[in-house]
Amino acid sequence: MTAQQFIEFWKTTYSEPAFMCQKFTKEFSHRWFRIHSLPKSKRYPNNASEWKLLLNRQNKIITDLLNNHTKFLLVTGEYSSEQYEELYKIDDVASVNQLSFITLEHINLYENNPEDYDEGQFYTPMFCTLEWAQNKFDDLLKDIGEDNLRAFFVSPDNELIIAPYDGGMDFILKDTETRDFYKQKYSSWLSEREDGL
Repeated sequence: MTAQQFIEFWKTTYSEPAFMCQKFTKEFSHRWFRIHSLPKSKRYPNNASEWKLLLNRQNKIITDLLNNHTKFLLVTGEYSSEQYEELYKIDDVASVNQLSFITLEHINLYENNPEDYDEGQFYTPMFCTLEWAQNKFDDLLKDIGEDNLRAFFVSPDNELIIAPYDGGMDFILKDTETRDFYKQKYSSWLSEREDGL
């Protein structure tokens, strides 16, 4: 997929221009749900057994949604500021720095969302095509779990977004019915909060 093909796909499927998973919960609330990666909504693992549980949960649900050997797009990006050094730089993240990303035009974060960003802050989105296999991307998931990386998975064929974060995973599925099915299937991993966060 070329940069232009990705942009056209994104515009027709999701419309939101910034490719930033922080906005998914509001924009796609009718197709969204979230799981927590650890029991009792614990955010960060403290030991090897908790990391194993986190990775087992995440691999299980991703494999359930994607299936092994399915191609997907890994979407990430670099945050930068005119006043400060790079906040997130892909070259510094071992799990992804060898991947061949296609870089898109940078986004002025302040112009898109002045309430959350300062003038001179930018985001440069990028993506690459990968093939899912269970446990193949554990290092990547661990980097996300440690907040060393912000990234999400997109499957055009399955019409879904999988957005891991440090504490759990957000999902945007193709419709409300599909969302409700998986939300029920993984109900024991859901937040106890009324808003599902």
